[in-house]
Amino acid sequence: MKCMLCGNTISGEPIMDSDLVFDTEKCRQTYRKLSGVYGHNISDMGLPDVINANFFFIDVVGLSDPSMSVKKQITKIDVLNRLIGSCNVFFTTPKNRKIILPTGDGMAIGFLLNPELPLQLSIQFQKKLSEYNQDKSAEDVIGVRIGLSSGPVFVHNDINNNKNLWGPGIVLARRIMDLGDNLHILITDKLAEELIALKDEYREIITQIAEFEIKHGQKIKLYSAHSKEFGNPKLPEKVMEHIAKKNLGQV
Repeated sequence: MKCMLCGNTISGEPIMDSDLVFDTEKCRQTYRKLSGVYGHNISDMGLPDVINANFFFIDVVGLSDPSMSVKKQITKIDVLNRLIGSCNVFFTTPKNRKIILPTGDGMAIGFLLNPELPLQLSIQFQKKLSEYNQDKSAEDVIGVRIGLSSGPVFVHNDINNNKNLWGPGIVLARRIMDLGDNLHILITDKLAEELIALKDEYREIITQIAEFEIKHGQKIKLYSAHSKEFGNPKLPEKVMEHIAKKNLGQV
């Protein structure tokens, strides 16, 4: 008998969920999360590879402003790509250990190695961006917001046979990025707490800023990474609005 999710042979007591069997409770919960994304018939379509990955999700602030020319938008995306590509974390991570997903106004990168890489890339990138912005006019300055998360995803091939990722891990990275303002590096609780436990230096730069309810009633502890050289120490506007409503009993 094999686990419905990981495919491992079940040696002990199987964990049942309806007519499905799982090796561990974690496998069962991961399957249920992915079912919420892909629908409850994913067992019929056959599961692609499922992995746990660490995510860096970034977009350019204000890129959809209708007053900005398409040429200017493309220039900012090109600069974003070039600066990320020049970061040590990015070019030293093997191609087969990262998956890059362009998103139109930014990109998502799934790292298949250690959980430090998304944060290290965020720090390296923002330092390079600060240097780039120094001599730029107001309309040429590039602002970004970043969301970091970790969790399970499907690995599947898109129509061009390129590797793609989809699932709770990357969805959550996008959702918390959307809460941020310019220069925010926002981190989900699971990844933030893992990093804080790893090294003292992360305890100095990662702080919990709020408990927040995102889509579908999911509640998370939201963390922010910042110092004098990177990040944004202010509370995101959306978080401040949430806190104000909560204090008024509207949440």
